[in-house]
Amino acid sequence: MSRQWERTKEIRLPSGKPVLGRYVGMIIEALAETIIPPEGDIDIPYNETGAFEALASYLLELDPGARFGIKALIIIFDILPFLFIFRFSRFVNLSPVDRVRYLMDWENSRFYYRRMVVVLLKTLIGMGYYNDSKVLDKIGFKLKCKEKRAQTEMSGSRRSEK
Repeated sequence: MSRQWERTKEIRLPSGKPVLGRYVGMIIEALAETIIPPEGDIDIPYNETGAFEALASYLLELDPGARFGIKALIIIFDILPFLFIFRFSRFVNLSPVDRVRYLMDWENSRFYYRRMVVVLLKTLIGMGYYNDSKVLDKIGFKLKCKEKRAQTEMSGSRRSEK
């Protein structure tokens, strides 16, 4: 792992502690590499975006109880591979194939709460990644927004002329 989570050390709680500690940061990095692989359709790796900083800023804005709950879910997700795919290893230490297998096991669980944990983790990781300017440029979102804004402004100016 490339330890990209360390970029968030300056984002701190009022107590002075970093929002993302080493342990949670490593889990998020492993999850991000699994959910958004560098060889995916969008060839911008998660660690080349501002997604870690966005996630840390988001967690900073949450109330302490919600922040604790999210971190607890992330840690629980990390330590349970032995229960679901029978690998005596933490998620961060699994091979890429086993990481995907473990994530899919949670996604396809018959238990609603396990499926919702994966939805939460994907949302947390995706919201920073898909809001990064490099990713938006790559998928053409900014261009489409500019075109839509220009169309709206043109139609608005036509209405005001009448």
